[in-house]
Amino acid sequence: MPDLFLDKTALFDAGWLSVSTATSRDDVLLRIAEAERRAEAAVEQLGQTLSQGGIPASGAAAERDRRIDALLALETRGIPASGAAADGAVERVMMEVGFRKRDLMPRFHELAEHCRAVHRRALAMARDARWALMLERAAADPGGPSSPIQGTGTRYVKSDRYDARAARSLPPDDRVRADRFLKRLGEDPVPPELELTALEGTGLEGAGLWAMKAGNGNRFILRRGELRGVACFFVEDVGPYPDHEGGRRGALAR
Repeated sequence: MPDLFLDKTALFDAGWLSVSTATSRDDVLLRIAEAERRAEAAVEQLGQTLSQGGIPASGAAAERDRRIDALLALETRGIPASGAAADGAVERVMMEVGFRKRDLMPRFHELAEHCRAVHRRALAMARDARWALMLERAAADPGGPSSPIQGTGTRYVKSDRYDARAARSLPPDDRVRADRFLKRLGEDPVPPELELTALEGTGLEGAGLWAMKAGNGNRFILRRGELRGVACFFVEDVGPYPDHEGGRRGALAR
């Protein structure tokens, strides 16, 4: 996967809508169709970029961390900035041209919604690519215990990798909220609203990884293990897992 520079992630270019009040109706329609085609091509290219490459053997842990950070920045800053720019570009041309060619207004509204859908897909792609790397990291680089065993029913312990990973993924207030959710894991029985779920799929066989809500659209990654003869969860990681699809949860959908 190549470097993900935030200034190269735009999925919409205002230049694709370079029309004026003098542009004929048919040419405006052609420009709109071309803008939609280019936006589709851009999100397809992003998908290909995110699926490329593996983690090199040398410096694998640092490289994986860097890519997770880059994907989080892409999801939280790069793609939203591109979406806002697309909205602004469509709005500007609609105000300048659409109000003089009112029969084209529905087509501009379709373009605006198309651009929003493209950016929602891109957000889900970045999230799923980041989450896959986080799961890979938890399986490949598990930590040891950094706290006594917690809980009265289900038992858990924080991994000594957890705090550094949480600090990279979440702001302080979300980390506090996550700790509150984590305390509920120790209840007997585990509250169903935590959605504690074993993870299965590509590359996860035998890893013993689980996911659980951490509040505010965030999720924990837990690893099933044993400490001093006691079966427990090791809390390996936490990070955003927002619902970009409007009801589904992507890779965690059940």
